[in-house]
Amino acid sequence: MSTPIIFIFFPLSISILLYMLQKKTRLVSLIGILTCILIALFAIFQDFGGVLKIGSMSVEIKTTFSFLGRSFALSNEDRFFLSFVFISSALWFGVTGIVGVSVSFIPLGLAIISIMTGALAVEPFLYSAILVEIAVIVAIPLMIQKGKPVGKGVLRFLIFQSLAMPLVLFGGWLLGGIQASPSDASRLLQAALFLGIGFAIWLAVFPFQSWVPQLTTEIHPLIAGFFLGLFPVVTLLIMLDFISGLVWLRESLFIGPVLRLVGTIMIVSTGIWAAFEQDARRLFGYAVLLESGFSLVLVSMQSNINVKTLFISFVPRMIGLAVLALALSVIIQNGISPTIGSLKGMIRKLPFASSALLVSLLSITGFPLLAGFPFRLATLEKLGQGNLNAAMWVLVGITAFLFAVIRLLSGIASPTLEKWQAVESVSQMIYLSLGILALVILGVLPNIFGDSIAGLFIYLPILR
Repeated sequence: MSTPIIFIFFPLSISILLYMLQKKTRLVSLIGILTCILIALFAIFQDFGGVLKIGSMSVEIKTTFSFLGRSFALSNEDRFFLSFVFISSALWFGVTGIVGVSVSFIPLGLAIISIMTGALAVEPFLYSAILVEIAVIVAIPLMIQKGKPVGKGVLRFLIFQSLAMPLVLFGGWLLGGIQASPSDASRLLQAALFLGIGFAIWLAVFPFQSWVPQLTTEIHPLIAGFFLGLFPVVTLLIMLDFISGLVWLRESLFIGPVLRLVGTIMIVSTGIWAAFEQDARRLFGYAVLLESGFSLVLVSMQSNINVKTLFISFVPRMIGLAVLALALSVIIQNGISPTIGSLKGMIRKLPFASSALLVSLLSITGFPLLAGFPFRLATLEKLGQGNLNAAMWVLVGITAFLFAVIRLLSGIASPTLEKWQAVESVSQMIYLSLGILALVILGVLPNIFGDSIAGLFIYLPILR
């Protein structure tokens, strides 16, 4: 038994089975959720490369597996990512029934997780580009609504992600050809340039970000949250593994400043665009871009503590995006357009969804006593110690994004003649309340789970 079989091929097989059983909605949901939970628990408690004991039987858990001439490897340094992704997926799958998402989301979502995990595990890394492109193609059916034409955001998403694949492949091919003579500076620069542009397109870095807010207005918020919550994390980890595996790149003088500059530009530009935005669905897209910008800033500082901070920040990031997606889904399900004009006084009609929408956006911004605040504060503190100008610009971006949230708050909480009457279902109220509570608890007690998962951070993909 090997970890790639458990985390890639097993869930992929389950997804194919569930796709054929779509008519049995409850069974598909149950199997999909249980599969994710069991795999996540395995990642948390089982040492990769060790022995799994089941009664009197012992099974060695290998970390590599060869398939079609390619090697897949998932070691202990991947345990946090695997547990995080599969627990998050269980939560996403668990709310599909209460917001009217098609049951096909579960098998296709499970397939996307498996393929993206394979992209992180495949060696050599350039084959990640092919697997990421396959995951993009699998995601397209989820983004197309029956009876409606394909939106510009979906088309741009497909075009940009398809453009990234040949750039990463060509850059990886150049890099592989000069491993024997790493002193060839011009070839190294060419390879780094192609790979850098490819990763920039993957991460929707400025100026390749226009498709993100467009996509969030055209597809269901829950599907947008699932994919945009998972995809940047995987591509970021692929980039981290790439940087970590090349000593000359990791120790170069330009990698840190370039990543810091790109991340800062993303934060500032996203905040300014969000400040003038009228549609909460586009704010959702800008929230994803803001998170990616902060991730790049943390990576740019190239230290173990900052990479650990980055990994732990994935938890409030995913919870914030999930609560935001669920709130938008409930609002749209009730036939309300999520624009500032249409949401006036909505706190009286949809109090739970309105509160969840505002709390999740405030958390992503880094508002005190919410889940995102400790990580925004830590990033600004570390950034200010090395580059005060960059820290000031990041603060400008946060302030601009906060202004957008305040505009939304003023509209939702504006007084109206309507009476207070919550129209959300009981299950929607429960899920939204739990999401708000989680964001508050993680903000007040940010270290509540840090010690319990410390063993998952023994190996980090930078400076190891």
